[in-house]
Amino acid sequence: MKRMYAILLLLFAILHVSSIAVAANDVCSAQALIERALPGKGDLFRVEMLPKEQSVDVFEIESVDDKITLRGTSGVAIASALNWYLKQYCNASLSWRGQQVTLPEPLPPVLPKIHKETPFERRYCFNYCCFSYSMAWWDWEDWEKIIDWMALNGINMPLAVTGQESVWLEVGHSFGLTDEDMDEFFVGTAFLPFGWMGCMDGWGGPLSRVWIAQHAELGKRILERERELGMTPVLQGFTGHVPAALKAKFPDARFQQLPSWCGFPGTTFIDPNDLLFRKFGKAFVEEQTRQFGTDHLYAADTFIEMSPPSNDPAFLDAMGKAVFGAMQTGDPDAVWIMQGWLFHNNPGFWQPPQTKALLNSVTDEQMIVLDLFCESNPVWNLTESFCGKPWIWCIIQDFGDVASMHGGLPQIADGLTSALNDPARGKLCGAGFIMEGMGYNPVVQDLMSDIFWSPETKDMNARSEEH
Repeated sequence: MKRMYAILLLLFAILHVSSIAVAANDVCSAQALIERALPGKGDLFRVEMLPKEQSVDVFEIESVDDKITLRGTSGVAIASALNWYLKQYCNASLSWRGQQVTLPEPLPPVLPKIHKETPFERRYCFNYCCFSYSMAWWDWEDWEKIIDWMALNGINMPLAVTGQESVWLEVGHSFGLTDEDMDEFFVGTAFLPFGWMGCMDGWGGPLSRVWIAQHAELGKRILERERELGMTPVLQGFTGHVPAALKAKFPDARFQQLPSWCGFPGTTFIDPNDLLFRKFGKAFVEEQTRQFGTDHLYAADTFIEMSPPSNDPAFLDAMGKAVFGAMQTGDPDAVWIMQGWLFHNNPGFWQPPQTKALLNSVTDEQMIVLDLFCESNPVWNLTESFCGKPWIWCIIQDFGDVASMHGGLPQIADGLTSALNDPARGKLCGAGFIMEGMGYNPVVQDLMSDIFWSPETKDMNARSEEH
């Protein structure tokens, strides 16, 4: 009995020390972010951690001893507190397209204390296309800036797929594929998302091995910073799309040829009923975890803008089970993150039987669906809230990184608030940006960031309050 008690005390001590270390790391990361955002002014702010008693984030802002005290349940929450204070009290702006950070002296006090709690456990960021249209040639300086921007705007669930070619190379070699085979598979730098999503092979390639190694290191650095700030990045999942040369290595396996996407030759897909699907997917997830670690969230979109080879619900059920089964075999705690774009883009194919077959192929706890175009064409209200799956209310706003000053502010404000209050909303668990590029109106981003923490109905004609 004494031995068991001693073991329990030791476990408690380990967990306690671990939680202290995590909190200290979040504080240091938040303080470093403040100094990057406001060079030389970090000492005007005090940073403190709040205990996280539930799944959602909380922040507080308060004047204490002539300093602005920023408290939060994560580094992201603390950064959001800073952004809220700058916008609401200092008429300052830290946007992606420009900054105004001339602060009043002295800083405006905050009394009484501001307390904000988000109803959204998950705040998502990035469309695959953004990695092409805006971020194809980014280096660490660009990524450090966007990670800070995400934290300031409350994002805690970014898509993080930079560097995955290193994983593909190792897995391909382990299945007997040559460098030449992989060169025919890899697309060029500007087309990476369309290779990741299975739309094309080889176009604009090949990729040099030096570039692949450099991007693997960049990907690790991105993930390290995101995790330091308390984010849970979404890594790549296996979709079934493989190099065509794999067919010659496994002549007895069954493969499917996908239809053409935008005039490009159709790509190769392992049949979901073949054992090779799970074997290859397991190897992919395990190798990715070895190189990049994992937060157990995996993006996989097998037929994003292409019809599957069969509309048989049994095939689509098998496909869903295979995609998730490959993830789960490599990571028992895996959660599948799927874009709901296919239901909007191809409604003729995705009729109720087909939609239900795919969505019901896994349990509710094993999938989160991203509803991409909610400011204009939401899908959650056409699919019985994605058949009960947790889902995230997103805005695209920017197709193709088209620089524009448009922005459906009333549709965003009213749509998200209405969805949050709708009894038919199902398992709405988050909101997010899923833009195809970073070129659009910063006012839209500011509005979404405010709604993350204050989702009540907004008056678009109201003037901001003077503090």
